[in-house]
Amino acid sequence: MQQRLFLGFAPTAAQRARLSDLQQQLLCHLNPEAKAVSVNNMHLTLCFLGQVDDDQRISLLDALDRLAKPRFSVRLNQFDLWPNAQVCCLKADEVDPPLTQLAKQTQAIAGRLQLHSSEHHFCPHISLFRKAKQWTRDEPALLQLKEMNTLTLTPEHLYLYHSKSTSTGVEYHILDSWTLG
Repeated sequence: MQQRLFLGFAPTAAQRARLSDLQQQLLCHLNPEAKAVSVNNMHLTLCFLGQVDDDQRISLLDALDRLAKPRFSVRLNQFDLWPNAQVCCLKADEVDPPLTQLAKQTQAIAGRLQLHSSEHHFCPHISLFRKAKQWTRDEPALLQLKEMNTLTLTPEHLYLYHSKSTSTGVEYHILDSWTLG
């Protein structure tokens, strides 16, 4: 059986509440079709793996068990809108070397297992809206909003998520976890 999987980090409950507040503040700055990401789905993706079969999953779990998983901190401090992906997110302008290394290593594992290979450079972010096509409000107000909001993620666990389509939309379920340290 194949599952759509990715590796990522979860914000704390307090951080999810703060991200929800940011969504409310940003709503009037985006096109009307923009759809807020459910707070239950908020995460920072380390490595998207795509469709994974049972054999690949066993090999993936084994490789992740053996992987050094250092602790790190990442400061998400910039709003961005990616029109091609139609995503509005809160992203980092600098990345801790341990996080960059972890991203490279997990991409290498995905490559060895013939899983999805990202065509994009790793950019730590948390998606806040889908179907976001453009900013609709003046830039000065948005810049003021940007300066007020910084979120520092210092995760304790790496998670393997299953991206599951349901009748009410996509839900992300944690299948496995590893302690960072």
